[in-house]
Amino acid sequence: MRIDIRPAQIPDVEGMSRVVDSCWRENYREIFTPEQIDRYTGEARRNSFTKLLVDGKYIYILLVDGEISAVCTEEFCEEKPFDGCAKILMLYVSPENQHKGYGKKLLMYSLREMRKKGFKSAVLETAVGNTNARKFYEKFGFEEQKFAARNYDGVNYVTYKIEF
Repeated sequence: MRIDIRPAQIPDVEGMSRVVDSCWRENYREIFTPEQIDRYTGEARRNSFTKLLVDGKYIYILLVDGEISAVCTEEFCEEKPFDGCAKILMLYVSPENQHKGYGKKLLMYSLREMRKKGFKSAVLETAVGNTNARKFYEKFGFEEQKFAARNYDGVNYVTYKIEF
């Protein structure tokens, strides 16, 4: 089995969308309504990835034997009070590849890349009800920022931060 991590390119959009869409459909049924899942998957997801790549956002993919199995995106955060931090927009591992260490590999790679770019810390948001993701991030030293909770589209989110 060969595992590679590299920056994403436009031809990767379909494979990245497949990973994220399958995660939304498998893992988020208890958090989001079917309408929300439909709104944020499919063509909307492909358009979002294309825009992120065109806008120069950092997207890394983890491939298992040449197949995209995980996706991580990051950008420069301009939100107060996290101005100047890196912001992880998403980290997804395809449902059939979860619990195999791929999320850890891709997160560690992404954090190293952030440090190379000069970032001193990173933030991310996840749904309050996404307990598996919250435990995962906490295991790596991300700390909940209680003052930064928010609600988006009827779902409560929590913000996490890690210092490098």
